Amino acid sequence: MRRNEASPRPRRRLLLTVSGASVVLAITAGAVVWTGRHGQESRASADERVHVTTAVAERADLSDTLTLGGTLGHGRSRVVRSGKDGLVTWLPRIGAEVTRGGQLFRVNDNPVPLLYGSTPLYRTLRDEGTVGRDVKVLVDNLRKLGYDFGEQPEVGSWVRPRPAATPTSDGAGAEGETASADAASGKSGQDAAPSARPTAADSAGAGSPAASPSPAPVQVRRGEGVLTAGVIAALKRWQSRTGAAATGELGPGDAIVLSGAVRVGGLLAEPGDAAGGDLLSVTSTVRQVTVPLKADATGSVRRGNKVTVTLPDNSTVRGHVTALSSDAQSADQNAGGEPQLTVTVGLDDPDAGPVRDADSGSVRVGFTSAAKKDVLVVPVGALLALSEGGYALQRPGGRLLPVETGLFAKGRVEVSGPEISEGLRVVTAS
Repeated sequence: MRRNEASPRPRRRLLLTVSGASVVLAITAGAVVWTGRHGQESRASADERVHVTTAVAERADLSDTLTLGGTLGHGRSRVVRSGKDGLVTWLPRIGAEVTRGGQLFRVNDNPVPLLYGSTPLYRTLRDEGTVGRDVKVLVDNLRKLGYDFGEQPEVGSWVRPRPAATPTSDGAGAEGETASADAASGKSGQDAAPSARPTAADSAGAGSPAASPSPAPVQVRRGEGVLTAGVIAALKRWQSRTGAAATGELGPGDAIVLSGAVRVGGLLAEPGDAAGGDLLSVTSTVRQVTVPLKADATGSVRRGNKVTVTLPDNSTVRGHVTALSSDAQSADQNAGGEPQLTVTVGLDDPDAGPVRDADSGSVRVGFTSAAKKDVLVVPVGALLALSEGGYALQRPGGRLLPVETGLFAKGRVEVSGPEISEGLRVVTAS
């Protein structure tokens, strides 16, 4: 019989000539391309002469994992600056942990405490009726520290600012006198309660805009706090307890606002230095992992993604992505380095024994970008890429079964189709 004439093929393709038909196998990326008018019959004849490798379709969990190197430590560090003029008179030791209300350093021998929040102190808080997010930081921290200051005006209500020079109500004056008496008698903090808890209306001058045209009333918005007489009195008690001057005022540099408790990672100044510069660097108090990542590879990493961390002793712990730095930076941009991001991974159990025992150092982090549970999978080499499009699996006898493909991961692929079932034996590349 006359052979079919085949056009020239690249060297990587293997040409098998069989009586009555031509079969062209092209091995590319684990798939096989099948052509010919009588493909199935010809392949069956070839299988009788050529040994084939088979695999079985099985059910399994499939996941696509990206593994990167990371560093176990306390996360990214940030620099703390004073914001006050004067001289540094005290700094904490490296490794010290500072929580809400604790002092980070001292300037002119006055303590500068830590407050939790997201809005820094950008103005001096002194006037009763002042409204803002910075006031909310003070209000929330005083409450968490155990100080009682009465009710806060509700969102949507109007308050009337009262400059500090303006005489306040008798109730507010009594608060101030009580605070002074408490300070003089040694009472402070939770033990020093105001003589009377002011209401929101009494302490903030709540009312309608028409109640007092000057100064102009301010409406309280969501996320804002109000500096009431009760809050000012509580502030004085807290200042007295920490050893600061009980002025009832709080301005930039009088306290440092950070997102939570911190661990001192390094000292950037010494006692006697001017307080205007960088003083110390801090990190989170919780052990976590940081991973450098190329800026163009963030598509597979999202906040909240589950990860597996392999520790230096090869034990593994679970974690999740807590932060992804938004500013792409290069380790050496002047030298043309590629931009990088920093991925922060929080450990699900940071106090677990393997984590506590591990020294800070290099770890491996596996990011799961996609996952499927209980699906039918075959080796990628079992796929036949059909010339007319789509994929098929071949039975050992030569019959082709069309399939739909899903997730590719670790040399296996998810497959489905009307004739695809668990235990099905198919031909695969050896």
